[in-house]
Amino acid sequence: MTHQRVISLRFWPRAALLAIATLWLAACAQQSPLPLADDSLRPAQPGNFDHVFLPPGERLPRITTLYIEPTQVALSDYWLRDRRADYTQRDLDRIYEDYGRFLDEALREGLSEQTGVTLTESREEADMIFRPTLRNLNIYAPDLSRPGITRYYTREAGNATFDLVLEDPNGKVLAQFIDHRETQNLTGQAMEWTNRVTNYRHFSRLMDRWTRNLSVYLLIAGAVPEPAE
Repeated sequence: MTHQRVISLRFWPRAALLAIATLWLAACAQQSPLPLADDSLRPAQPGNFDHVFLPPGERLPRITTLYIEPTQVALSDYWLRDRRADYTQRDLDRIYEDYGRFLDEALREGLSEQTGVTLTESREEADMIFRPTLRNLNIYAPDLSRPGITRYYTREAGNATFDLVLEDPNGKVLAQFIDHRETQNLTGQAMEWTNRVTNYRHFSRLMDRWTRNLSVYLLIAGAVPEPAE
């Protein structure tokens, strides 16, 4: 059994620290632009999100019947490079399927309970389409299918970007919500033994938080009915 160890930068040579800092600054300077679903979108009041975009001069339309497409999941490029010797295609397929399902469930259950919108299984019946994507998924201590037992201890489970595009039935983009967050550390500064189960739990809580923020935003904007008493 092996244990992940935390390496203190205090003992690193100054030249190594300078090189790391230089690479980090270069990476920040070369961050890709936001993945806008339509070039005509303009920034709007973000609420509890990093970014909200709407077409120029338009407001969120009224949503009564909603169809939610299955969530698309993309692991971060850093995670794929850093773990390339550890994961298998089976691991990737499981991560994409499980984390996509978690966000699907959070959105469907949360919007059903927190708003008065009607969810439908038929795209043709909807007056609004939600197209969710979980981008830049970075799992700090993934439970991968590798021989032996490895224990990981982390303070957070990871981070990801919530990217939700709202479209009308004809495919016109009506809004886009983007938010990047870390999972919450519920144990203070203590390190937690992290595995597949704890990863699922922490990321599911993050997805519930995104859904609550979305429900509040839509309700304040008058875009969805109030939930039934």
